Amino acid sequence: MTPPLFLIGFGAGLSSALLYASATSGSPLALILFYVAPLPILLAGLGWRHHAGLIGAVVAALAIGLVFGPWAATFHFVMIGAPSWWLAYLALLARPGATESATEWYPIGRLVLWASVIGATLIALTIPMVGASLEEYRATLKALFEQALGSDRPGAPQLPAENRDAIINLMTALLPIMAAAMWTIVSLANLWLAGRITRASGRLTRPWPDLPGLTYPRQATLAFLGATAASLLPGLAGFAAELYAATFLVAFALLGLAVVHTTTRVAPTRGLILFGVYALLLIQPWVGVFLAALGVAEQTVGVRKRFGPPPGPPPTATAPKP
Repeated sequence: MTPPLFLIGFGAGLSSALLYASATSGSPLALILFYVAPLPILLAGLGWRHHAGLIGAVVAALAIGLVFGPWAATFHFVMIGAPSWWLAYLALLARPGATESATEWYPIGRLVLWASVIGATLIALTIPMVGASLEEYRATLKALFEQALGSDRPGAPQLPAENRDAIINLMTALLPIMAAAMWTIVSLANLWLAGRITRASGRLTRPWPDLPGLTYPRQATLAFLGATAASLLPGLAGFAAELYAATFLVAFALLGLAVVHTTTRVAPTRGLILFGVYALLLIQPWVGVFLAALGVAEQTVGVRKRFGPPPGPPPTATAPKP
């Protein structure tokens, strides 16, 4: 363990802790800073190998523990520090390829699936932190919404009395699902940003992947469809399946976007099409369901092979010299 490596990890940990602690101010800017709290650990892990990322995760937890107590430290390490270190570690995994000069890097598709599984698992782990059972967990969330939406303080949102209970029940049911999906999106966004920064600085050891060529193992489709079907089950099993279905929905929506990027490469209006798809996704997030369906179709029938740009011309043979 070289001193520069330790210093990089130490600085990354303090930076992550400061970004995490900024959420206590409650301002919109602080919320954005909170979302990028994994970024310093990912930068350390991608730019200086996973040892620096692990040091950063531990230092961040210790710093937060000194200020906010052990529960906050545990929350940061479990929800932010350890997952960020693990994703950076996987991103730099490699093995020898078919030839001496070729290297097989860890597939980006598996990284996305890892982020999806981790996001759902972490939200499921919050159940014992909030309540002793699923019913108590949901009752606690409902009480928080009732307190927040029923407050008479200036600026607090006020709901119509006739729709108040229905809206609170809907928000209680959707919050864990949205939290799992948001964790997955934020983690992947931070991983992409860390990769771009380390690439620009020349410290990224792996080549930049072909993101429109994103692929998943065949088992991923079965896992997504199985979690979606299991979400209809009652009790804790159905709740856990809802979380995994939500995060796999994010993963397959990304695959759907990759299909759109590939199939529009030769279209003269490609820029306009991509702008419309991303704008519609930001304005109406439910469009992600259709993108996820496109991702499932890609896994099933190979949309990119059927409707993508035609392959380039075969290499021209050189006539032998007389």
